[in-house]
Parts: sequence; structure tokens; C-alpha cells
Amino acid sequence: MNIRRTPAPKGIRSVLTYWYQGIRYRPFLGLDLRADQERDAALKIITAIHKNAAKKPVPRARSSESPTFGAFISTYLQYLKAKRRDLDQRNQNALTLHLIPHFGSTRLADVRMEDGLGYLEKRRAEKAAEGTIERECAVLSAVLNLAVECEALDKNRLRRLPVPQYVKRERVAKSWELQEIQKAAAQEVWRVVILALQTGMRESKLIDMHEEWLVQRGDGLWLVPSPGRSSNKRVAKAIPLNDLARAALRCELPRPGGRFFWRWKDANSFKHRWHDTIERAGVDGLHFHDLRHTFATWLIEVGVDYIVIEKLLGHRLPGTGDLYIHDWDARLRDAVTRLAVLTEQKLREKIGAKKQINTFQVPLEVPPVYLELIQSCVSSGNMVPRDRIELSTPAFSGLCSTN
Repeated sequence: MNIRRTPAPKGIRSVLTYWYQGIRYRPFLGLDLRADQERDAALKIITAIHKNAAKKPVPRARSSESPTFGAFISTYLQYLKAKRRDLDQRNQNALTLHLIPHFGSTRLADVRMEDGLGYLEKRRAEKAAEGTIERECAVLSAVLNLAVECEALDKNRLRRLPVPQYVKRERVAKSWELQEIQKAAAQEVWRVVILALQTGMRESKLIDMHEEWLVQRGDGLWLVPSPGRSSNKRVAKAIPLNDLARAALRCELPRPGGRFFWRWKDANSFKHRWHDTIERAGVDGLHFHDLRHTFATWLIEVGVDYIVIEKLLGHRLPGTGDLYIHDWDARLRDAVTRLAVLTEQKLREKIGAKKQINTFQVPLEVPPVYLELIQSCVSSGNMVPRDRIELSTPAFSGLCSTN
């Protein structure tokens, strides 16, 4: 209930806005009314609205007149594009891959609670993550709510659908889990895992990695990925590649279309290989995105400053940091060099019978031998043809091979 007061030639008009059973009422209450008079007049009108609604059935869109869920999607996408121009493809993917195949031929007026419960059961049977299901249900509810606003539907009958609540993940991969994954993974999958641990990039960016993203600078090889698909999915402008990441790229392998991981069309096709791999490895509940959490956590372990980690993750720095802090190259290179040392220790660490991790002290300073190795791999500042980049280094020995 809302009472709006607007000036008029004869005084101040009081107009009531009241929604009941999906219908909006806007009766005129009077002129120059006091607050108590407005309240009394509104109560009388609301009582009359309820009595009339009880006598007369609420008009509902007939199934024969209501559009199908699939036919209404074009209107929803047009509305979404006008509302948020930088929107990523997740909403459209949820509609195309899951919602339209399930609800597409059903008329909006025929969508019932049992249809929504059936959808939840189906997605859980497909082992979809709870956060993914929640996002899809949010898109479903947004479509139905827009249909109500457009008067294509009388009300959203899935408003009380028991949607799973997403819990923010705090999972970090353990040493024994990575070692088991290394044993069970195909070489291509393990290369992606190593790159995720050394760059912190998301799954979709890793699978889309292109040879044009590689730049040879004076201090070594850098990765300059394409921008994120939306303002929410920020990507680091440039990431230095340490020896482990360089070896994982395997630049000497064929790259159809310039893509390093051309075997997979996109992140969705790679996801199935990841699930199969962790199932064979006996690792439970490890998402590929958890490797990004592992990347940030390991950087903290080796003493990298928080602001440098934020820069490597592609997050926006607090305040005006992005505008006034520059010359990050040396600090970023030092961070990934330390990370390579820790990664080797984690992957070669001896695990007990009960998969207990032995404690060890991570050196905050990079061993001189490793620094000499890095410096020996750095070429001059001139650009080097990618087919001549040497990636066979002792630091990566055995880490990309399957057992």
C-alpha cells in the first residue's frame, strides 16, 4: 500500500496504490486530507476491494491464450539487453541449455510448482552444483516475473520454489589430492591444472588460451589474456609465466586455430573431463574453480603481499589504487617465481598412509639455484618466434607426465 500526494489546481490530491491478487488498484482518496483521514479512506477502499474480489473470481490467462515459455524468451532477452548491456552469457546459457529444453513447450499459465520441483530433481540427478541450480532458478523466476509485468501471466506460481542456497566455497586443493589427480589425469588435463595453479585464471579463460596472448619481454614470457566477458568477471591485464606454466603450455605441440587447448570447444566440454578425472583419482568435491582459491592461498603461504595477489587475480584494487599504482612487473614476476617453488614442494611431498600432509617450512626467499635457472631462460627484450621458445626445463620435469 502506498499513498501518493500530488499538487492539483483545487488542492493536494491523495491517491492510493494497492496490489491485490496480481491486480493494481489506484483509487482517488480525496483533496487536502489529513493523515488520519487518508488512513480511514484507504481502509474503506481496501475492504471494498477484498469484498469484490471474493465475489468475483480473479481473471486468469487461459492456457490457450498464454504464450509458451520458449516463445516468451525473446521478450525476456530483449528486456535483459536493455537493462544490462555488459551482461555475460550465463543467463542465456542457462536458458538455452537447461530451462528451454525443460519448460520450452509448456505454456506460461500451465507452469506449476510440480514442474519446478521436477526441474530441481532433474538438475541434481545431473550432478549440477547447488550454486548453478540457484542461478538457473533465479533466471526462471525472472522470466515468470517479467511475464506477469507484461500481463502474459496472472502470477508467478514458482515464487515459493525451494531453491538451494549457495554457500561460498572455501575449498583449497590438498597436496595428496593434486598428486592423485596427476596420476589419474591425461596429459592434456594435467597441463590445464598446472596452468590454473600458476596463473589463477578461470576455467573458461584457460580453455580459450590463444598463442596471440603470449608476449616475450625482457624478464621472460608473459600472458596477456583477452578482457573478461563482463564487469563481474575481471581478468588480470598481464600475468608473468614461471617455468612450470611455460612447460605446461608445450608450445611445440600443434595449435589448430592458434588455441593451445583446441581439443575442447569451451569450458563446458572440459568440465566433463575434469569430473571424470577427479572421480578416478578418488577426490571428492573438488571443483576446478577451487584451483583459483588454491592459487591465492599458496601465494599467501610464500609471503606475497595481498595487493599483489589481487593484481594477479584481476580484482579491482581498493580506493584509487588502479589509477595511481604502476610498475607491477617485478613484483608479479617475484610472486609467480615463489609460487613455482612451493608448487614443486607440494607435488613432490611425501604423503602418509592416511593421506596426512607432513609439515614443512616454505622459504620466503627463492633459492639462488632457481633464480639462476630463471635468468638463464630469459632472452633479450626482442620478440621471439613462439615456435623457438624453449620449454623443456628441470623445474617441470615429471610434473606433466602421467604415471
